[in-house]
Amino acid sequence: MKLVITSLAALHLLAGSGLAQSFDVDIVGYGQAENFFEALSADLMVNQSGSTLDSFEGLEDTPLEGMTARCFGTTTFLKGVASGNGNCVFTDPAGHKVLQAWAVDTVTEGSAFGTWHFVGGTGSHEGIAGRGLFAQVSNSLTGAREMSITGVAVWPE
Repeated sequence: MKLVITSLAALHLLAGSGLAQSFDVDIVGYGQAENFFEALSADLMVNQSGSTLDSFEGLEDTPLEGMTARCFGTTTFLKGVASGNGNCVFTDPAGHKVLQAWAVDTVTEGSAFGTWHFVGGTGSHEGIAGRGLFAQVSNSLTGAREMSITGVAVWPE
């Protein structure tokens, strides 16, 4: 089954003076998902999700080039309404890391949509800021995951 990613409009980050580097994020990550789903009743369910993203398109010539990611979190479904959050840890080839937080806004069969923001980073990513939207599609049979991420990333001087 071919996975289709919904394109999302980019958010704009209001940046103050003294910013050395900023770029529009418009990337797609590819990897593998692991999900644990527990139905407590017809009206109450929870999903624990995790994924590794081993490759990205759109990071070329940016400070995030060559990164991989590990994402994890939970989503609760109460009377059909999804609510969830988690984190992704991005690691660049030099071992420097970026912590991203995410929140789920909408879940459909095999897809999730929401918002993200950078919490912080280490090494060359210390002081990173940014925010945006994400859309992910997972194949429940193979665990293949594609994640579209749009927004803005900013590094301080």
